[in-house]
Amino acid sequence: MRLKRTSLAAAAVSAASVMGVVIPAGSASAAPAPTPTASVAPATSRAAATVTVYVWGTNVAVRAYESTNNCMNYPSTSCRLLGRVTQVYGQATCQKKGQSVTAEGITNNWWTFLDPNGSVPGGWVSNIYIQGGQKITGVPDCA
Repeated sequence: MRLKRTSLAAAAVSAASVMGVVIPAGSASAAPAPTPTASVAPATSRAAATVTVYVWGTNVAVRAYESTNNCMNYPSTSCRLLGRVTQVYGQATCQKKGQSVTAEGITNNWWTFLDPNGSVPGGWVSNIYIQGGQKITGVPDCA
């Protein structure tokens, strides 16, 4: 049975909505997503495969990976806010120690870098809001 391209795109949008993923209008095309540049994500992590993680929190800040405020080497709440996510799956490339954050009755200084996708801007997220504990099993350390 042959499906038309529009049928596949509609099926992808339906499947994503069931999982709680927000897909911006026009993003369900057959064209692949653009690859982020090395300045957007930790360069050493690009060779490694990503690991799917679940951000369980609501309105969780995603912070920039950039030289400003030393955000490439030390993720923190002073890094530029790129956006917020709520209960989504993301692709983690690596994790590293950064600013200690206290929230939800937990204190943690580990942060995970999430690759960008349709519903997640690429950037640092405090591990407090990622399912798996203080340091997420399976996600490699950033170099």
